[in-house]
Amino acid sequence: VMVGVPDSNIKTLEASLDFASSLGVPHISAYMLKIEEGTFYHKNAEKLKLPDDDETADMYLFMSEYLMEKGYLHYEISNFCLPGLHSRHNSSYWTGKKYLGCGPSAHSFNGLSRQWNVASLEAYLNGMSLGKPDYEIEELDLYTRYNDFVITSIRTCRGMSLSHLHTEYGEELYRYCLRMAKSYLEQGLLEKKGDNLKLTPKGIFISDGIMSDLLWVE
Repeated sequence: VMVGVPDSNIKTLEASLDFASSLGVPHISAYMLKIEEGTFYHKNAEKLKLPDDDETADMYLFMSEYLMEKGYLHYEISNFCLPGLHSRHNSSYWTGKKYLGCGPSAHSFNGLSRQWNVASLEAYLNGMSLGKPDYEIEELDLYTRYNDFVITSIRTCRGMSLSHLHTEYGEELYRYCLRMAKSYLEQGLLEKKGDNLKLTPKGIFISDGIMSDLLWVE
């Protein structure tokens, strides 16, 4: 579902959501339209009847409330599912699970490093036939792993486990994260629920900025 497209409003969005939910669709991904420079939309923005930012935000909030009333869980910024039917593939990234990528350009992660295979199919096959896979690897230091944890966990409905943050990344980064989150907590853009730090519905709209401020930058 795309939110904020030309000639759209809450009524047209409701019709799309009503149709999807009436079919029993188990999973819905929803994205707000972003106009990129150099595209047709960007060049013709004045001619297109695009809803403004406030209207798009209202549509997003309506969509979240509507789908939750229909029994969907808003389990990640852009994803909704019926109970137990979340995306297992993407959720692996958001929960920091290890994964193996096979084939040209495929990425792998073992918790401490990332690696990616050569993009060329010919080079990939040659390396495999010789028993010498062609890939690059990046060892992840503590701060890089902390940043990855922030980006992936804060975007989910569960949020960031503060106890895991403290245990896995240490006192310094734990205190740093809470210090950087303080103003967003006071503004009602982040909230603490039990052990977890998570985005509020208002915070979702500036989630990129919030994540950026929580990241460790030397």
